[in-house]
Amino acid sequence: MTDSGRGGRDRAENNGGPILVLEDLDIIYSSLGKDIPAVRGVSFEIGAGEAFALVGESGSGKSTIAYAIMRYLPGNGRIENGKITFRSTNVFRLTATELLSLRGVRMSLVPQEPLTSLNPGHRVGSQIAEVFSIHLSLSKEEAYERTIEMLKQVNMPDPEGMARKYPHEISGGQQQRVLIAMAFSTHPDLLIMDEPTTGLDVTTEARILDLIVEMKEIYNSAILYITHDLGVVKRVCERVAIIYAGEIVEVGDVNTVFSKPAHGYTLGLLGCIPKISSSAQQERLQAIEGFLPDLTDVKPGCVFDARCERAEDVCMGKELPLIEVGSGHLTKCMFHEKVVALSDVGPGKREDEKETEERVPEKESLEVLVKIDNLKKSFRVGRGNLLAVDQVSLECRKGETLGIVGESGCGKTTLARCIVGLLEADEGRIFFNGGELSITAKRRSRELNRKIQMIFQNPDSTLNPQKTVEQILSRPLTLFKLVSKKERQKQVVKLLESVKLGERYLFRYPHELSGGEKQRVGIARAFASNPELIICDEPISSLDVSVQAGIINLLIELQKEHDISYLFIGHDLNVIRHISNRIVVMYMGKICEVGTSNELFQPPYHPYTEALLSAIPVLESNVVVRKVRLEGAVPSPVNPGPGCRFHTRCKGKMGEICVTTPPPEIKVSRGHLIYCHIPYKELCSVLPVLSFQESI
Repeated sequence: MTDSGRGGRDRAENNGGPILVLEDLDIIYSSLGKDIPAVRGVSFEIGAGEAFALVGESGSGKSTIAYAIMRYLPGNGRIENGKITFRSTNVFRLTATELLSLRGVRMSLVPQEPLTSLNPGHRVGSQIAEVFSIHLSLSKEEAYERTIEMLKQVNMPDPEGMARKYPHEISGGQQQRVLIAMAFSTHPDLLIMDEPTTGLDVTTEARILDLIVEMKEIYNSAILYITHDLGVVKRVCERVAIIYAGEIVEVGDVNTVFSKPAHGYTLGLLGCIPKISSSAQQERLQAIEGFLPDLTDVKPGCVFDARCERAEDVCMGKELPLIEVGSGHLTKCMFHEKVVALSDVGPGKREDEKETEERVPEKESLEVLVKIDNLKKSFRVGRGNLLAVDQVSLECRKGETLGIVGESGCGKTTLARCIVGLLEADEGRIFFNGGELSITAKRRSRELNRKIQMIFQNPDSTLNPQKTVEQILSRPLTLFKLVSKKERQKQVVKLLESVKLGERYLFRYPHELSGGEKQRVGIARAFASNPELIICDEPISSLDVSVQAGIINLLIELQKEHDISYLFIGHDLNVIRHISNRIVVMYMGKICEVGTSNELFQPPYHPYTEALLSAIPVLESNVVVRKVRLEGAVPSPVNPGPGCRFHTRCKGKMGEICVTTPPPEIKVSRGHLIYCHIPYKELCSVLPVLSFQESI
């Protein structure tokens, strides 16, 4: 990357002090006649060449701080107190003209929602080229060349073709990559990244994170990285601030904060994430119970008091300052010594709890519930057919969780919708309990439809906004005639209690629920019909890490109680490993590898599985990750060719055979299968992606 001569000069200027300083910042929103103190007393600074993370749940004030720095606060938001300084300049004193020269050149923002930032009426390439033309005064030809260069750097397939497309013609992940390319274009002094990789596949996310680190090192840029993903913070950032309900409750060096957390909220967040170094699976994660406090009635004292297991009366009644507990390590906890001591027991665990190592039992001897035989599904795209699922065969046993993992577009959701009957497969057969299923739900009996249910990724799109929770949950009970009208409400209450909600939610509408509460209603609806199989289509991907843990615990508990089977679709291989008995790895409509959760984490791997493992953001300091990054273009899904779909990105490509011939099945063990031309001995000789050390 080049910066038209700016980089060297700016690096020299930046050495004099921090790029960004926030001092005692208070931000208030006015809504319905009430003042909401969204951010209170926030202070931190970021130096040149430093990546600083701001971590917290939705509603904690992270994005508000980002938009305040850029002077993008909405009309009902105001700075009540404090100061924001960028390169020794008070941002609040800049004129409109001065702000225009600052934004996009010396200070850039990558927002979470790309469609709100991309112009739907202009081609992608034109929007990126405009940055070069306006801010760097490049000619039309030079701007185009730099545009293609940036699209390549953010791993965009067919950069020239992509530049000609409109935003609505590309995927959400591709839209986000366009925004990242635009933000990187001028190599700003400060890059504010608001959940920039949330919509990306794990392999693409890994490349973007590598790019962020590279940019920081080459151009000495300061980065404010806003996220709820602690693994991403560990990979990218040097320091981190944990924010809760508008207040920073802990701040310090990333390694120190994550290994020796000194606040109950930080300890809770760490306990919500499955340990990749642990062989225990389907064990209970330490979810943070309760909700963010009502910010219209913030009381003095610890803001985390209501959700903290260690809270005492002394925690309330007076303002708590940030206390220094180590070099640069600050916390707002009066019992920080007790919290630090708990980190030796394990994040999220109590002193009286022992580490359990419950391995998920293999289900080899159990009866097969669902069998898919050579399923094929394509979609008409222009003059060709997009082959979404191509001759897929698999089995899911009774009481088993079968994980399905892969990048966007690999066919996971299409496969799921074919099984549940929402899509009609072109070829192949689906068997359930030994009997063959009709292709679509409309042709299946009511009893079969009752036994196969689905939990969707986005509950907002599947919960009727005009119906109460009671009406939503009563629908399957009525449709399948499961209880009498007199007993219906009592059964709905039981369902709500089973997902940890309760009777008080009966008359609420979806807009009155949090994201996690909506997903719990979706889960309750799926269980209402007493099904035997539930297809979980990325049910936690849009939720905060603390809410994710609660949903994972709930699904595991309900499975044990009802002996139900899950097809669990996701892209987070660590979460998939935690919840699944066996895992299917898919790439462009084909299965690459099938095995137990433990088998897929040890060599031999399919080269694609190897890349997925390397892309997992790892928190533990005793885990060493071997870097594997995918290069090469993704083949066209309309005409992928007869050979291995992965050959264009595979470092172990054997030659023309990978292009012309479908890969053979390699039987590693009874249930561990790899589809690859690379010889078995060569696959076995690959070093582990994840290495575990006793201590570091």
